[in-house]
Amino acid sequence: MPKTTQNILSSWGLTRTAISPFLISFIMAGHPITIDGQFQDWENVPIAYSDIEGDGISADFANIKVTYDMEFLFIYFSFHYGEFLMQDWNAFHLYIDADNDSATGLEFNGIGAELDWTFGQRQGVFYFNGGSSDVWQNDLSLRIGPTITSSEFEIAMARNSDIMTLNGSQVLVEGRIIIAEAPPNSDVVPNESGGISFTIGEDAVPSPEPISLVRRHENDIRVLTYNTLWDGILEADRQPKFKRIIQALDPDVIALQEHTDWDQIDDIIQSWFPQEIWHASWTYGDLVVLSRFPILNDANLISSERTMCALLDTEEELGKNLLVINSHLSCCANNDGRQQQVDEFASVWRNWITNSDGPFNLDFETPFVHVGDFNFVGYRQQVETLRIGDIVDENEYGDDFPPDWDASNIVDLFSRHTHKRMGYTWRSDGSSFNPGKLDYIFYSDATIDTGKHYILNTLALDDETLAGYGLEWDDTQEASDHLPRVFDISLDPSVGIINENPVPKKFAIVNNYPNPFNPTTTINITVEIRHATSLNVYDINGRLIDLVFQGELEIGTHEFQWEGTNYSSGVYFIKMKSGDYVQTRKMILLK
Repeated sequence: MPKTTQNILSSWGLTRTAISPFLISFIMAGHPITIDGQFQDWENVPIAYSDIEGDGISADFANIKVTYDMEFLFIYFSFHYGEFLMQDWNAFHLYIDADNDSATGLEFNGIGAELDWTFGQRQGVFYFNGGSSDVWQNDLSLRIGPTITSSEFEIAMARNSDIMTLNGSQVLVEGRIIIAEAPPNSDVVPNESGGISFTIGEDAVPSPEPISLVRRHENDIRVLTYNTLWDGILEADRQPKFKRIIQALDPDVIALQEHTDWDQIDDIIQSWFPQEIWHASWTYGDLVVLSRFPILNDANLISSERTMCALLDTEEELGKNLLVINSHLSCCANNDGRQQQVDEFASVWRNWITNSDGPFNLDFETPFVHVGDFNFVGYRQQVETLRIGDIVDENEYGDDFPPDWDASNIVDLFSRHTHKRMGYTWRSDGSSFNPGKLDYIFYSDATIDTGKHYILNTLALDDETLAGYGLEWDDTQEASDHLPRVFDISLDPSVGIINENPVPKKFAIVNNYPNPFNPTTTINITVEIRHATSLNVYDINGRLIDLVFQGELEIGTHEFQWEGTNYSSGVYFIKMKSGDYVQTRKMILLK
């Protein structure tokens, strides 16, 4: 029996009707959509319905698109004007008739909806077999982008969820959708009765190309930003998970947020990388920067201690020192607090790079990257203040200014998960809030070339890949509610900074090839001064497992083979020592 809801329909000014002969229907194929708050990948998806302008007052819907891949049903919608926040501050409903039967589910404007999802309340109702039950974002694997205000949105819902399969009784093949705002002044899309009809075809949408965890160029400088949730690295139960994650990512710089006790953190990171010397900045609030490069200066930057910086000695690698800015801005509903914090930072930054009025001396065109958990879950303006220097409170914090050295905007870097087309960096399945992008990477593209960048989500990795990197399936899920973000500063000799500031090196281990490898890899060493040289292989725990070469090498390039047949899949390090010069590189054996 269908659930009769004449009282709900009446409140919307609608009546029960048969399916309109003007039912909106279209034939579609699947598309590879990344839910990251960008929309270029929707360009090839046809418009399913275009709503007229002016038929909604508080919100006026514009275009609707629908597509799918092998895992998700995707829906895109835009507005003619205004910006909205999808997880709050709205009364938008999404109705999905998952069995394409107007006689089952909630009767609404000519469809029988199995799902009525209310975005602003972050909950929904599932109508099935004459009954109803509350559902939450995790019941749908609901993903929405962007997490901030916007005039357009993209959403994904799992095709195999209980709602879409009607508790496992069907495969989602065809259905109808309606998007509407609750009265008063509501807009309903489509205007005609019967909804927007969609069909899921039998075409196969290819999975995303996996992103390897290793650097594109062996000498790239890797920056890791990570909110580790309430002293997470210090907790005995979670520490092994962080160890596996951070060792697999093998960063050169780590910017951490949400810790209060740093007495042990430097020693812990050092113990995980025994072949390297690590340096730690002073702690500001719950922020710290750790680095394989010496830290020349560090400082607090704003009054709340929610943004700090560290200047790293990368003169040899970059030709200039690298400034790493680390933020953890106010959480959740404190939009005014976040805006004040980004306004204050923009003012400090403007004075520092234009008037040399800062906490310490900063050379002209110092490369910089600004990372952290920014908690951007409200107004887009907060992102724009950092990206383009648009200060809101100019009476207090002064004039707007372009924040890069060349008087241009800086880059808001969009990354995806290594093995899934998703861009969220925070996820808590027990929360009413669906996953979102809270962790950002901004950088100066006037001084930095982008290498590889990604978000690590071990839940999306297959067993072979997990074993190859020494990870476990639930590592990122159990370590923190935030996912680690990686950004490589490219040192590709054919482009960018290193080409402008070439730094001669006496010795270099050329990228071992292939990498990952199975079972043999080739290691090339270039020697410019004759010296006694050793070449050793260590496991991820720093144990010596093999001596590849020991002796004196002539000037020139030398080739060595390392055979991994007798070793398990995982991360290994090749370490060269020649005279006083030491260099270590990571290798991945992937069987």
